[in-house]
Amino acid sequence: MKGRGRNVEIEGARMNVCPQCASKFGGSETASGHQGSSAPKVRPSWVGRPRKSAPTAPRRLPSSPKRKPKPRSSGTLLDDMMLVEDYAKIIQVARQKKKLNQEELAQKVGERISTLQAIEAGRLKPTRKTIRGLERELEISLLEPIDSVPIKTSRGGSGGGPTLGDRVVVKRKKSQKSD
Repeated sequence: MKGRGRNVEIEGARMNVCPQCASKFGGSETASGHQGSSAPKVRPSWVGRPRKSAPTAPRRLPSSPKRKPKPRSSGTLLDDMMLVEDYAKIIQVARQKKKLNQEELAQKVGERISTLQAIEAGRLKPTRKTIRGLERELEISLLEPIDSVPIKTSRGGSGGGPTLGDRVVVKRKKSQKSD
C-alpha cells in the first residue's frame, strides 16, 4: 500500500485499506467519520452478532402452545420389528420391477447412490429412515415382527423361571470327553 491507509468498515469488519479500495468497496470511514456509501449496513453471517456493552437479560422466545402427544397406532412398533434377512435381494427386485435405476431410487429416498449400492449389495444395513423411504417408494415391506422364542426349562419346581444353567451348553475338550 502506497501512502497512508484508511480505516474503513466493510461488511461489518474494520480494516485499514488503501484509498482506492476504500472508495471501491464503500463502507464507512471510522477515523474521519464521513460515509463512503449510503448502502444500509448488513452484517455477513460469518461476522457474528454485534457485541453490546451493557449486559441485558436473556431474551425468551414466546412459548408455543403445548402439543398433545400423537396417539400411537395399535400396530407393531418399529422397535418390535426386525429387518428381513434377504433385504438386499428384495430391494433390488422391487427396484427393477418399478423400472428405476439406482440413482433415481437414491434420489427419491434421499440417500447417496453409494449408500444405496452398498445396501443392495448387502454390505450395509439401511437406517430406519431409509427403510421407511424404500418401503414407501418400492411398495414393499422390509421389516418383520420379532417373534418371542419360548424358553424350555429342564428343571421344574424352582418356580423362579429358567436360570443361566438351564440355557448353557458346556463344550468339553477331547481329552475331557474320554474321562
